[in-house]
Amino acid sequence: MKFSFSLYFQITVLFVLLSIFSVLGAGALNYLESRKIIIDQFNKSMLDTVSIIGSSLSGKADDAAEAIMRLSRHQVLHSADFAEIQRFLQVAVDSSSLFNNIYYFSPEGPLRAAAYADGRDVSRYVGENFLAYADQEKTHAVYLDLVRALETRTPVFSAFFKSATGILMNSFIVPVVSDDGNIVGLLSCGIALDSSFKLLEMMKTLKPHQNGYVALIDAEGRVLLSAGDMPAELAPGRDWASREDKLVSAAGYLQAVVSMEKTGLGVCSGMPEAAVTGILKRLHDSNVLFTLLVGILASFAGVVAAYILVSPLTALVKGLRALQKGEVAPRISCRASGEIAEAITIYNEMREKQQRAPFCHPARSEAQSQDPE
Repeated sequence: MKFSFSLYFQITVLFVLLSIFSVLGAGALNYLESRKIIIDQFNKSMLDTVSIIGSSLSGKADDAAEAIMRLSRHQVLHSADFAEIQRFLQVAVDSSSLFNNIYYFSPEGPLRAAAYADGRDVSRYVGENFLAYADQEKTHAVYLDLVRALETRTPVFSAFFKSATGILMNSFIVPVVSDDGNIVGLLSCGIALDSSFKLLEMMKTLKPHQNGYVALIDAEGRVLLSAGDMPAELAPGRDWASREDKLVSAAGYLQAVVSMEKTGLGVCSGMPEAAVTGILKRLHDSNVLFTLLVGILASFAGVVAAYILVSPLTALVKGLRALQKGEVAPRISCRASGEIAEAITIYNEMREKQQRAPFCHPARSEAQSQDPE
């Protein structure tokens, strides 16, 4: 005897498998999309951090540049009274939190006057050749900017650097031009970016995680300012620009580096990898639980749907078997539609005909019973 599964069993298995595979596919897609959203959010937070820090630095530098441009047009800088120029610069530094220092030197290089925010005595610096001092390996970029400012007679933003006292600064060089168009001197100021500005405090609030960090780095990858401790293994290095738009995993941290427009600086941000993997693990576990529950419900729904679909066919098969054996077949009253409903209607009509069949021709039946044969 050939063994075969019932139609109800086959349809039930089909519905359950379709439910399981559909739910698993939807669950996997939901997890992957959610994971992508989490990582994208980390990258977005990096871009937001860069935007906030960059806007703040640019605003600070622009304010200082505007102030030093106004100073460069003051007539006192065109005089030979360097003591008066000294007092003028000191007042400018003391009256504004924008500057850490301001230098005034002749186009040939000798320093004529200088002022510092801490009020230090600068008399010993007067007369030193500023251009010769700048033309060293560590400050050669500043020297080139000085030369460019002299040649083009235009203001120049120069290097970002840290002062000896740890203040992050950006230098700005402005040629002082007389009424007849001659350059009578150069003003160079150190714009204090993290004193009254509280850059470090702002960076602390922008950390992506309590145990993470946000660092401001220069073109060489050196850390200029950092909120939080960056592991030594994650020091960006000179090639940090090539790592933009990439998450780097090392030393138990995830790190991203993004450059700020027009400054040559970068913002390096990182957070413990365990924090991200913890979020992803919770997402994974909740997704598995959700998928399991939905799978069970979908499978149950498949069983019920299979029963509703097959029960009229099952009743029809039982009725047809009864008709085949000549037994009294039950009337089928199951709800159905389409071809199944049509088949049930035909079955009920055949059943009624069979029940009426013995009473249709009584005379013929009697004659047959009297046949001499």
